[in-house]
Amino acid sequence: MREWNQGLGLPRPTVIPVRLRRVLEKGEYPLADSPNKSTRILLISPHYRAPRGYKIDLTPPLGLAYIAAVLEREGYTVKILDVVAEDFHNRLAMNYGYVRAGLSYEAIEHRISEFKPAVVGVSCLLSSQFQDMCNICQIAKEKCGVPITVVGGEHTSALPEESLEKHYIDFVVIGEGEYTMRDLMRRISEGADYSDLDGLGFKKDGQIVVNPKTKFIENIDELPLPARHLLPMETYFKTNIPQSGTSAKSPNTPMMTSRGCPGRCVFCATAGFWGNRQRARSVRKVLDEMETLVRDYGVREIQFIDDNLTLNRDRAMALFNGMIERNLDLVWNTPQGIAVWGLDEEVLKKMKESGCYEITLGIESGDPGVLKNIVKKSIPMDKIERIAKAARKIGLITKGYFVVGLPGETLEQMNKTFELAKRLRLDAVGIFIATPLPGTELYRICKEKGYLKEGFSHERVNYARGNIETPDFTPRQVEQLVSKNILRINLGLLLRNPLRFFKKYFRIFFTNPGSLVKYVLFLLRESRAKEEQATSASSKLE
Repeated sequence: MREWNQGLGLPRPTVIPVRLRRVLEKGEYPLADSPNKSTRILLISPHYRAPRGYKIDLTPPLGLAYIAAVLEREGYTVKILDVVAEDFHNRLAMNYGYVRAGLSYEAIEHRISEFKPAVVGVSCLLSSQFQDMCNICQIAKEKCGVPITVVGGEHTSALPEESLEKHYIDFVVIGEGEYTMRDLMRRISEGADYSDLDGLGFKKDGQIVVNPKTKFIENIDELPLPARHLLPMETYFKTNIPQSGTSAKSPNTPMMTSRGCPGRCVFCATAGFWGNRQRARSVRKVLDEMETLVRDYGVREIQFIDDNLTLNRDRAMALFNGMIERNLDLVWNTPQGIAVWGLDEEVLKKMKESGCYEITLGIESGDPGVLKNIVKKSIPMDKIERIAKAARKIGLITKGYFVVGLPGETLEQMNKTFELAKRLRLDAVGIFIATPLPGTELYRICKEKGYLKEGFSHERVNYARGNIETPDFTPRQVEQLVSKNILRINLGLLLRNPLRFFKKYFRIFFTNPGSLVKYVLFLLRESRAKEEQATSASSKLE
């Protein structure tokens, strides 16, 4: 099968297979009479799209692995296809200066046909994956004759109707998906009604029906460990480009100990997907999983991807003490970021003692007004500086995450964020452009006020691209300022402390030097300002 329009869309066929027509017209979803090994389910993590040269990381799709584990426990035969991991270095040039990483559509069609699943489920964590998710579902349905297609993830959970408008998508699982997917498969297998399932979108009598997500798994200790045995773990280990971009030891892998966050950050989609309160696994279960990773995979580093690992201080301290007592000999970090308000000097010391080598602080802004009134996060500036200094003093590598380009923010206030990022003397900074993700308060504000830039498209959403235009700034101005300051501040470490710089980045130099060089070139290219676009703010930064 050829790559139609470079993967930007597939033509609808003129002839629909008889079996598919029956499904579409009558809503019949034939599975085995009961959950057993004759029912095959294929879960697919789609391509990754990014601007040319932007970092593309490679991490196991834990969400799909959790769903797979639950389905395996039910007796289904499950397989996971990670499209990016299966052909990480295959890059296809797309429109608008983007590239797509992962298997060709011909290869995906072959994998689906070879497995012969009754159900194909495709995740869509990122808005930029939406078109590829659609293309894969269309291939499954129209080329491979798969009876049932199901999609899920943050984008489809926020905009379920958009997915269900596609004739080749049957169901949308909204939010946390393990039990919704399990119950859907049970009902279809038994020929029972599924129309009352919480967090399910479907079609009935030609109409789209969406049941909102109202229930979450209260005791997440009930869940089995993610089905990592269905993933190409050796590929992730060998490629070694985790979410954080760097690592201290290999093999390393991500791990989640809790779900949900009570925070109300304007740009975050977490509350809509996982819920606005934290549900934590027991410390014992977490430690047991760590031991399993060490024993079965030889893991030497854990990357905790919780939204806030230290929200419950007592639990966090018990976890760190448990790591010490069990003598796991692991190092770890927090690439997803960690809330400054959940930290103090005692917690930092215990983190260090238990193997933490790097901490990423979710700082967001250097302007108190932006932080409190726009981001909706109240952190005293003096605490940010105190925690960063304390972490650095005890020997932790310190990183900071910042967001600029929010509606209501000025170029001068962005400048304050860059100044704070430099003043904190962090070992690395991630400065992201505010991105209007569906389901967030930021997206609602931008849509209501007409701040989405002309030609805005979900498929081109990326934290390195400006998609918001207000009376205070243009997207291009923000892109240039961000690229320039990422380079300026991060390379400042090289001049300030060359040994510390190479200690942090040596592993990526040796394992994937090309990706690092391309990213630096990307930043240089993006930071070049045209004369007619120069601003007074950019001149202040010289």
